[in-house]
Formats: sequence, C-alpha cells, structure tokens
Amino acid sequence: MKRPVFRAIPVAAFGIPVTAMVLAAPFAHAQTGIEDSCKAAGGQYTQSQVSAHFGQDPSLFEECCTGTGASRKCVDYKDGVQGPTYGG
Repeated sequence: MKRPVFRAIPVAAFGIPVTAMVLAAPFAHAQTGIEDSCKAAGGQYTQSQVSAHFGQDPSLFEECCTGTGASRKCVDYKDGVQGPTYGG
C-alpha cells in the first residue's frame, strides 16, 4: 500500500491565502470615548480601521454626524485626533 507523500506546495497554496484572510479580517469593534460622546449627543457614529501597507499598524478612522438636512455636521477623527468638520 502506497502512502501519500506530504507535499509542501499544496499546503503553502492553501496556507498563504488563509493567513492573508485572517490578517485582513476586521478587528473586533472597540467602543471609544468618541463613540460614547457622539451617541450621547444623538449623533450617528461610524468607524473603520485601515492599514496603508501590509504589516503596518492600522489607523482608526471615526466619524460622528449630528443634525439633519442643512444643519447636518460631521466631524472626522483619525486615531482619536479630530480632523475637519464639514457640512451645514
């Protein structure tokens, strides 16, 4: 009876994409002070984590929008630092 020969190429062909998917998976949602204050003000909060290059630590982008129509204002944050306010 022949025993199958272990081959590294099929394992690598499967292992590399699986590793890439795990690394690219979104991080667990962590509630921040910005989210808390936005929701307390009745705003709509969104966040995303983006890594510019493979292996680089991701940056956290957050946005809080309050108001409606012409009075709608949104504030952006990158890694907890406030960026521009726009709208209204």
